[in-house]
Amino acid sequence: MTRLISLLAISSLLASPAIAASPQNSEQMRQLSEVVFKNYPPGALARGEQGAVYFVVTLDKDAHATSCEVTHGSGHPLLDIETCQLIVNHGVFNSARDANGRVVKQTTEGVVNWTIPGREPVPVNPVLLTGNDKPEKQVCKKSIKTGTLSSVERTCMTPSEWALQSEETKKTYDDMQGRKGHSSEAAGICVGPCDGTLAEFIRGHQ
Repeated sequence: MTRLISLLAISSLLASPAIAASPQNSEQMRQLSEVVFKNYPPGALARGEQGAVYFVVTLDKDAHATSCEVTHGSGHPLLDIETCQLIVNHGVFNSARDANGRVVKQTTEGVVNWTIPGREPVPVNPVLLTGNDKPEKQVCKKSIKTGTLSSVERTCMTPSEWALQSEETKKTYDDMQGRKGHSSEAAGICVGPCDGTLAEFIRGHQ
Protein backbone atom coordinates (compact mmCIF):
# COMPACT_ATOMS: atom_id res chain seq x y z
CA MET A 1 0.00 0.00 0.00
CA THR A 2 1.35 3.41 -0.93
CA ARG A 3 1.02 6.15 1.64
CA LEU A 4 1.29 9.89 1.13
CA ILE A 5 3.56 11.06 3.92
CA SER A 6 1.47 13.78 5.52
CA LEU A 7 4.49 15.11 7.36
CA LEU A 8 5.79 16.49 4.11
CA ALA A 9 2.73 16.81 1.89
CA ILE A 10 2.28 20.47 2.70
CA SER A 11 0.53 21.19 -0.58
CA SER A 12 -2.53 19.24 0.54
CA LEU A 13 -2.74 21.25 3.76
CA LEU A 14 -2.44 24.60 2.03
CA ALA A 15 -5.25 23.64 -0.32
CA SER A 16 -7.72 22.86 2.47
CA PRO A 17 -9.74 25.80 3.88
CA ALA A 18 -11.12 23.60 6.68
CA ILE A 19 -7.65 22.74 7.91
CA ALA A 20 -6.44 26.31 7.59
CA ALA A 21 -9.32 27.48 9.79
CA SER A 22 -8.25 25.28 12.71
CA PRO A 23 -5.69 26.82 15.13
CA GLN A 24 -4.23 23.39 15.82
CA ASN A 25 -3.84 22.60 12.15
CA SER A 26 -2.50 26.09 11.47
CA GLU A 27 0.32 25.32 13.88
CA GLN A 28 0.87 21.98 12.17
CA MET A 29 0.98 23.74 8.81
CA ARG A 30 3.58 26.18 10.15
CA GLN A 31 5.73 23.31 11.38
CA LEU A 32 5.39 21.52 8.05
CA SER A 33 6.45 24.69 6.24
CA GLU A 34 9.58 24.86 8.39
CA VAL A 35 10.41 21.22 7.64
CA VAL A 36 9.98 21.73 3.90
CA PHE A 37 12.05 24.91 3.74
CA LYS A 38 14.75 23.51 6.01
CA ASN A 39 15.21 20.37 3.92
CA TYR A 40 14.39 21.62 0.44
CA PRO A 41 17.63 21.38 -1.57
CA PRO A 42 18.71 25.00 -2.18
CA GLY A 43 19.39 24.42 -5.86
CA ALA A 44 16.00 22.79 -6.41
CA LEU A 45 14.23 25.54 -4.48
CA ALA A 46 15.99 28.27 -6.44
CA ARG A 47 14.96 26.65 -9.72
CA GLY A 48 11.41 26.08 -8.55
CA GLU A 49 11.67 22.30 -8.91
CA GLN A 50 8.72 20.28 -7.63
CA GLY A 51 7.53 16.71 -7.97
CA ALA A 52 6.56 13.43 -6.33
CA VAL A 53 9.18 10.91 -5.24
CA TYR A 54 8.15 7.33 -4.41
CA PHE A 55 10.12 5.26 -1.93
CA VAL A 56 10.18 2.00 0.02
CA VAL A 57 11.08 2.19 3.71
CA THR A 58 11.84 -0.66 6.11
CA LEU A 59 10.98 -0.12 9.77
CA ASP A 60 12.05 -1.89 12.94
CA LYS A 61 9.70 -2.90 15.75
CA ASP A 62 9.87 0.62 17.17
CA ALA A 63 8.72 2.03 13.81
CA HIS A 64 12.13 3.61 13.19
CA ALA A 65 13.46 3.51 9.65
CA THR A 66 16.27 1.02 9.06
CA SER A 67 16.51 1.63 5.32
CA CYS A 68 14.93 3.73 2.60
CA GLU A 69 15.19 3.43 -1.15
CA VAL A 70 13.75 5.61 -3.92
CA THR A 71 11.82 3.69 -6.56
CA HIS A 72 10.30 6.41 -8.78
CA GLY A 73 11.75 9.87 -9.20
CA SER A 74 10.41 13.36 -9.69
CA GLY A 75 12.55 14.19 -12.69
CA HIS A 76 14.76 16.32 -10.43
CA PRO A 77 17.82 14.48 -9.02
CA LEU A 78 18.24 16.75 -5.99
CA LEU A 79 14.69 16.06 -4.81
CA ASP A 80 15.16 12.33 -5.39
CA ILE A 81 18.37 12.25 -3.34
CA GLU A 82 16.93 14.32 -0.50
CA THR A 83 13.77 12.24 -0.12
CA CYS A 84 15.16 9.24 1.76
CA GLN A 85 17.38 11.48 3.88
CA LEU A 86 14.23 13.32 4.88
CA ILE A 87 12.29 10.12 5.57
CA VAL A 88 14.90 8.43 7.78
CA ASN A 89 15.50 11.61 9.79
CA HIS A 90 12.04 13.17 10.00
CA GLY A 91 9.46 10.57 8.98
CA VAL A 92 7.04 9.49 11.71
CA PHE A 93 5.45 6.05 11.41
CA ASN A 94 3.15 3.86 13.50
CA SER A 95 4.21 0.45 14.78
CA ALA A 96 2.76 -2.57 13.01
CA ARG A 97 1.30 -5.59 14.82
CA ASP A 98 0.70 -9.14 13.71
CA ALA A 99 -2.52 -11.14 14.17
CA ASN A 100 -1.53 -11.86 17.78
CA GLY A 101 -0.99 -8.22 18.60
CA ARG A 102 2.79 -8.46 18.72
CA VAL A 103 4.82 -5.52 17.40
CA VAL A 104 6.67 -6.54 14.23
CA LYS A 105 9.01 -5.12 11.63
CA GLN A 106 7.43 -3.79 8.47
CA THR A 107 8.13 -2.55 4.97
CA THR A 108 5.91 0.09 3.44
CA GLU A 109 5.77 2.29 0.37
CA GLY A 110 5.24 6.02 0.38
CA VAL A 111 5.49 9.18 -1.68
CA VAL A 112 6.80 12.63 -0.82
CA ASN A 113 5.13 15.31 -2.93
CA TRP A 114 7.74 18.06 -2.95
CA THR A 115 5.79 21.31 -3.27
CA ILE A 116 7.01 24.83 -2.62
CA PRO A 117 4.55 26.54 -0.23
CA GLY A 118 2.39 29.03 -2.07
CA ARG A 119 2.64 27.18 -5.38
CA GLU A 120 0.38 24.68 -7.04
CA PRO A 121 1.71 21.10 -6.90
CA VAL A 122 2.79 19.71 -10.26
CA PRO A 123 0.94 16.70 -11.75
CA VAL A 124 2.26 13.42 -10.36
CA ASN A 125 4.30 11.76 -13.08
CA PRO A 126 6.54 9.13 -11.43
CA VAL A 127 9.64 8.05 -13.35
CA LEU A 128 10.97 4.53 -12.68
CA LEU A 129 14.61 4.84 -11.63
CA THR A 130 17.22 2.21 -12.41
CA GLY A 131 21.00 1.99 -12.55
CA ASN A 132 22.97 5.20 -12.13
CA ASP A 133 19.81 7.31 -12.14
CA LYS A 134 18.76 5.79 -8.83
CA PRO A 135 20.03 7.48 -5.65
CA GLU A 136 21.88 5.29 -3.16
CA LYS A 137 19.62 3.92 -0.46
CA GLN A 138 19.85 5.16 3.10
CA VAL A 139 20.83 2.53 5.68
CA CYS A 140 20.36 3.21 9.40
CA LYS A 141 22.29 1.50 12.20
CA LYS A 142 22.06 1.77 15.96
CA SER A 143 25.09 1.99 18.24
CA ILE A 144 25.91 2.79 21.84
CA LYS A 145 26.25 6.54 22.22
CA THR A 146 29.80 7.65 22.93
CA GLY A 147 30.39 8.29 26.61
CA THR A 148 27.44 6.18 27.78
CA LEU A 149 26.83 2.54 28.60
CA SER A 150 23.23 2.18 27.48
CA SER A 151 22.07 5.18 25.45
CA VAL A 152 21.56 4.28 21.82
CA GLU A 153 21.90 6.58 18.84
CA ARG A 154 20.81 5.95 15.26
CA THR A 155 22.94 6.96 12.28
CA CYS A 156 21.76 6.88 8.66
CA MET A 157 24.07 6.95 5.64
CA THR A 158 24.43 5.48 2.18
CA PRO A 159 26.38 2.21 1.73
CA SER A 160 29.26 4.22 0.23
CA GLU A 161 29.35 6.51 3.24
CA TRP A 162 29.25 3.53 5.63
CA ALA A 163 32.16 1.91 3.78
CA LEU A 164 34.19 5.12 3.95
CA GLN A 165 33.50 5.50 7.66
CA SER A 166 34.51 1.88 8.24
CA GLU A 167 37.84 2.44 6.49
CA GLU A 168 38.49 5.63 8.47
CA THR A 169 37.57 3.92 11.75
CA LYS A 170 39.83 0.96 10.95
CA LYS A 171 42.74 3.27 10.15
CA THR A 172 42.25 5.22 13.39
CA TYR A 173 42.01 1.98 15.39
CA ASP A 174 45.14 0.56 13.73
CA ASP A 175 47.06 3.76 14.49
CA MET A 176 45.94 3.69 18.15
CA GLN A 177 46.85 0.02 18.54
CA GLY A 178 50.27 0.38 16.92
CA ARG A 179 49.65 -1.28 13.57
CA LYS A 180 53.40 -1.00 12.91
CA GLY A 181 54.01 -4.12 14.99
CA HIS A 182 55.07 -5.15 18.47
CA SER A 183 58.52 -5.91 19.72
CA SER A 184 60.53 -8.19 21.92
CA GLU A 185 63.26 -6.10 23.51
CA ALA A 186 65.12 -9.17 24.84
CA ALA A 187 65.60 -10.62 21.39
CA GLY A 188 65.79 -7.31 19.58
CA ILE A 189 63.05 -8.47 17.24
CA CYS A 190 60.32 -6.31 15.72
CA VAL A 191 57.25 -8.29 14.64
CA GLY A 192 55.32 -6.64 11.84
CA PRO A 193 56.11 -3.71 9.53
CA CYS A 194 58.04 -1.68 12.14
CA ASP A 195 59.37 1.72 11.28
CA GLY A 196 63.01 2.75 11.57
CA THR A 197 62.59 4.64 14.83
CA LEU A 198 61.31 1.62 16.72
CA ALA A 199 63.97 -0.66 15.21
CA GLU A 200 66.74 1.72 16.26
CA PHE A 201 65.27 1.92 19.78
CA ILE A 202 65.34 -1.87 20.08
CA ARG A 203 68.91 -2.15 18.85
CA GLY A 204 69.99 0.53 21.30
CA HIS A 205 68.60 -1.47 24.23
CA GLN A 206 70.18 -4.82 23.36
